[in-house]
This record gives sequence, C-alpha cells and structure tokens, in this order.
Amino acid sequence: MIPIGTDRRLKHRPWVNYAIVAANIFVFIVLQQTRSDTPGVRAYLLWPDKPEVYQFFSCMFMHGDWMHLIGNMIFLWVFGNAVNDSLGNVGYLAFYLAGGVIAGVGYVLLSGAAPVLGASGAISAVTGAFLVLFPRVRVTVLLIFYIIMPIEISSLFFLLMQLGWNLYASLGQAGGGVAYAAHSSGYAFGIIVAAGFLAIKVLPREPYDLLSLFQAWLRRRGYNQTVSDGYDPFSRTPSRKQGEGRRWVNSRSVSTGTPEGPPAEELELRKQISSDHARHDFATAADGYVKLLEIADDALLPMNQQLDVANHFMSSQQYPQAANAYELFIKHYGNYEYIGDIKLMLGLIYSRYLHQDEKAGTYLSAAVSELFDKSKIELARNELDEVRKRLG
Repeated sequence: MIPIGTDRRLKHRPWVNYAIVAANIFVFIVLQQTRSDTPGVRAYLLWPDKPEVYQFFSCMFMHGDWMHLIGNMIFLWVFGNAVNDSLGNVGYLAFYLAGGVIAGVGYVLLSGAAPVLGASGAISAVTGAFLVLFPRVRVTVLLIFYIIMPIEISSLFFLLMQLGWNLYASLGQAGGGVAYAAHSSGYAFGIIVAAGFLAIKVLPREPYDLLSLFQAWLRRRGYNQTVSDGYDPFSRTPSRKQGEGRRWVNSRSVSTGTPEGPPAEELELRKQISSDHARHDFATAADGYVKLLEIADDALLPMNQQLDVANHFMSSQQYPQAANAYELFIKHYGNYEYIGDIKLMLGLIYSRYLHQDEKAGTYLSAAVSELFDKSKIELARNELDEVRKRLG
C-alpha cells in the first residue's frame, strides 16, 4: 500500500517540509554526478563503528537510488505537511532533524554494522507524530494487488501496520539492506515527543488526537465498569472492591427554568465550558454548567460536552445534577449509539439514589429493549424487578 494523500486540511503552507523535500532531491541529483564510492562521498554516510557528529545530519539527506528517494519523499510529503502545519516551521525543522539524529543513534546502538544513509529515520519520527496528532484522519493509499486501486483507510490503522512491521523486523533483525532499527527509533521518538507536547499543552489538543481517544476509551471503560457486576457503585451491600455500601442521598430537583439571563453572559459561559471541556477539565466544565442552568432556558451543550458533564456529575455523586444532565441528553440526542446505556444509568440513579421509582421503571424498561450487552440487560431487568416490587 502506497500512501498518496490525506483528508487533513492545512491551515498554513508547510514551507519547511517543502524545503526538506527539495533539499533531499537536490542532494541526490548532485551526488548522482559523483561516484558514490569515492572517499569524499562515503565520509558523509553514518559509519556505526566510528560515527562522527556531522554524519548523523548528513546521512539523512542522502539516498542510494531513485526508488529509495521516491519512496521516502512520498511518505514525507503525505505525512510531513500536516505535522509541519501543526508544529510550525521552526518547531518542525528542529523536530525533523532531532528525529533523524535519534534514529541514527538508535541504529548505531542497536544493530549498526554497515554504513547507513537515507531520510527514513527522520520520516519515521514524522509519521509517529502524525499517528499521535491525527489518528482519525483518512489516508488514501494505492492498493497494489493484481490491480492498482485507491482506497481510504484510517491513519491509525495504516501507521500502526507500519510501526508493527518495523518493530517486528527490528527485533527479528531482518536484513535486506533496510535499517529497521533506525525506523523503530524514529517512530519511538516521534510518538513520545508528540504525546508529550500534547500532555504539557505545547500543542493545542484536538478532539480526536491519540491522547483524547485514549482518554475517551478510559471514560467508556469506567462507564462500563459502573454498570457491570465487576464494579457496581450502586451495590446495596459492601464489596471488597468498593469498601463501603451504597450511599443514600435525599431527592431534590434541579431547576432549569429560571429568569432569562443576558445573552452575552450565557454566550461567554458556554465558551468557557467549551474551553474547559477541550482541556479535559470536566470538574470546572461541570461547575460552569451549573451556572448555565441558572441563567439559560435551554442549558443543552454539544453532545460530547453534555455527556462528559453528566458523567462527571455521576462519578462525583452529584446524582440530581447527573439525572438532569442525562435526561437532557436523552431528549435531544436520542439517536446516540449507546443511548440504552444512558437510560440504564438514569434508571439506576432514580431507583437507588433519588427514590423516584416510576421514573426508574420507565428508563429501565426502555434500557432493556435498547441494550445489547447481556450483562447490562440482566442488570436492568434485575433492577426493574426491584422497582416493580416497591411499586406493588
């Protein structure tokens, strides 16, 4: 599979990546006019037995033949433009050169035997960064299998295949004249640096960067644990995992119909909630949502924000607020893929914490018919039986 483009839209011209591609082509053409086995040329390759500092830089602009050059430049063009756009020109240049140097160091330390040349180590760092920053971007590749046809796949799938193969080849010490150890070192550098930049907010977070996807998976996993038998915060009896039984709270209502506040104040508050949510500061976003309830007739947030705020209320045992937020979610986002899970959660809240059995029965009955997971269906049925007993 040969990548030929992505659907990532650039905000700025990636001038440095253009320049790096041009420099690689220029150096290759110049060296084509010179015999590659001359001492003057060979001195710029990276020699693992006696490496010189300048060789770590010079070797990444040298290529063995046209196929070597074209293959590397295709990957650099397809994935480097977006990374350059994200890091900026100065940051990208420093990142690219550092990635090439680290790849060279990895080759020397791990498997260096023969002299090496090529930009693939630095390009591996670039593709590793692309994997972290844009895992949901679609990549158009040419699939060569009897016929040549373009297909679209996720960058996460494509780049993980590339990474997996290089790691396998590195550990298996595959030959073929390819410096797999340099590739793997470059990938590791790109992934670690890009993830670190996101974590310390050097780079702005995006809804679908790799860290966001991982955090969303953790939230989904935590939610599944909440409604599973393995970890049940609604348990009526203490368990070894929880250390204490259920905590009862008094039922109280949350008002959503209040005097209308100034539109500018509401707009500013929504903007702040969105900013807090983007920073994954769900506690502050939830506090802002409570304030929004006091001034807005319609306190609905965008789907992801509404769900994360509701989940935060639930995890922090603010059950009336959670019920209110979940109900608004169900009302306005009824086509959500996991709406059955939301109804189950809401039914459990009304049954076990807010003592509103009629509402609990309504949501639990709906959940039974809309859930797919057998353990959750059983949980909903068991709780519904308890509710019906109390209702007589």
